[in-house]
Amino acid sequence: MNLIKTTRIRSIVLALTIPLVLLFFGADPDCAKGSQKSSDELLLEIMDLHSELVTNEVFLAQAKMLGAYLEAAHPLEETKKNKIYTKVLDILVKIKSSEVRIRVKSSQKEDEVEQKKFDGEQADKSVYEPGAALLEIFKVDLESGTTSDLPVIRTYWKRDLDYSGDFILPDRVSELGRNSPYVAKFSFYYHAEQSGKYGFTVVRDPVIRCKLEVGGFTILEVKEGRTRGEVMSQGTCNLKKGFHRVEFWLASWTSYAYQKPGTFQVKVLTPRGFDAVPITKDMMLLKKE
Repeated sequence: MNLIKTTRIRSIVLALTIPLVLLFFGADPDCAKGSQKSSDELLLEIMDLHSELVTNEVFLAQAKMLGAYLEAAHPLEETKKNKIYTKVLDILVKIKSSEVRIRVKSSQKEDEVEQKKFDGEQADKSVYEPGAALLEIFKVDLESGTTSDLPVIRTYWKRDLDYSGDFILPDRVSELGRNSPYVAKFSFYYHAEQSGKYGFTVVRDPVIRCKLEVGGFTILEVKEGRTRGEVMSQGTCNLKKGFHRVEFWLASWTSYAYQKPGTFQVKVLTPRGFDAVPITKDMMLLKKE
């Protein structure tokens, strides 16, 4: 064995003998057939594939075993050496081809994920329908001052958050009774078209107490009502571009002496807006069920 050949074998053996998990080296009928190439030619091909697979996990898992086979074949006669080299080369070729298949499959999955994400974004934009808020009205117990666990009335508020009159649902006042306290909750989603600071204003009848929450945070809250005059309350918050859940609560009575306890208006001032504008029904969004 000449010096060049010995150096080639030992350089590959040193590179392959890595302390990793050994896999079974099974005989391949196709590899058992005699090869027309010399051991030197096979060794050169092995070296080329080795340089391409140095970062392949499957190759690294079998590296120590393959290195041991190459070293064991070194002193053997040409025919047996040729057969072992052919087996090693065949394994390396299969590892390389499997790497290509995995890469292609992985690329396809990434494309599918991107497509699904795109479809999801498109769907996300369509799960919100404008035109209404969910309205829930709870009865208040005068003795304990607590509200009922479940709403007495649940319906859709299909109008602007701008109302002036007596009880907000005149045709359903009998479900609560005259001169009865109640708490109304308006729930919807607001689409912030840009990130920035938003201002919210509530103009209400003096006997109304109210609270406004955006994204789970209280923006403004009025715990005590007044007996005279129109009352205005304001609050600000920073919103990111996107959809935000809004809850507007008001506490009032179904009727009140010489007052209109249903009167209220909710307005919003956007980051680039010139003045606050009433929240209309088209600005209130509900998720599709």
